[in-house]
Amino acid sequence: MSVVLPTKKVAAETQDPKNLIIYGAPKVGKTTLLAELPESILIDTEGGSSYVSAVKVKATTIPELTEVCKAILDAGKPYKFLILDTITALEEMCKPLAAKLYMSTPMGKNYTGGAEGILNLPQGAGWGYLRQAIEKVIDMVSKCSENLVIVGHVKDKAIVDAEGKEAGSIKDFDLSGKTGRILAAKSDGIGFCHRDKDSNLCINFENGGLVTAGARPKHLANKDIVVAENNGDGTFTSHWERIFPSLKA
Repeated sequence: MSVVLPTKKVAAETQDPKNLIIYGAPKVGKTTLLAELPESILIDTEGGSSYVSAVKVKATTIPELTEVCKAILDAGKPYKFLILDTITALEEMCKPLAAKLYMSTPMGKNYTGGAEGILNLPQGAGWGYLRQAIEKVIDMVSKCSENLVIVGHVKDKAIVDAEGKEAGSIKDFDLSGKTGRILAAKSDGIGFCHRDKDSNLCINFENGGLVTAGARPKHLANKDIVVAENNGDGTFTSHWERIFPSLKA
C-alpha cells in the first residue's frame, strides 16, 4: 500500500466523544437525563430505569447482554448512542466470566471457587481476571453503536499527600481496582453529574477540582455544562447537543 503523507493539518473527524463516562450520586437524575438522549438505547443492568420512560432493554447477566448486542448488530446497528447503565452493576455481572477466564488457564483448571470466590485468589490475581472480563464485555458493547455512554455511581476517594498522610477526599468513579482508571484512560471524557443551585442537571468535566473529571474534546474540556434546564414545573429541557455537537439541528 502506498502511503501519502499529509502536508497540512487534517481536519477533525468529529467533535462527539465516542466513549463517555458519566457518574454521580444515586437518584441525582442520571438515568432520567440519559433517557432524553436522541437516537439512543439504554441497556439497564441494575433495574434503575423501571420508573423512567426510555428506549431501553434490561440485561442483568452477561448471556442476556450478549443476546442484546447480537440483536442490535443483526438489526444493522440502528442506534447512534448506546447507554450502559450501570458499569457498577456490570462489574458484579462479570464475575462468572472472570472465573471462566481463570479456569481456562493452566493454573485455574482445577478451580472450584465459582464466581464469588474469584476475588479471593492469592496475591489479588482474581482482580486481574475481573478486569479482563469487564474489558472484554465493554469491547463487545462498544461495537454496537457509534458512541458509547457508560454510567456509574460515585465514591469518595482519599487524597494522600507527599508524606503518605490522608489530606481530604474527592468524588471518583465507583469501580474496583485498576479497572476504573483503565476505562477512564480509554474514554474521551469522564464527567460528574450533579445539580446546580437552580436544580439544573449538569455534567462537570473540570479537571483538577474536587471530582475526577476531564475531556479530550475542546467544547467539553474544563467545563461544567448544563445539560438539562429545570423548567420549574417538574420538567426539564435537555440540551444533549452541548455534549454531542452532531445533534444540533
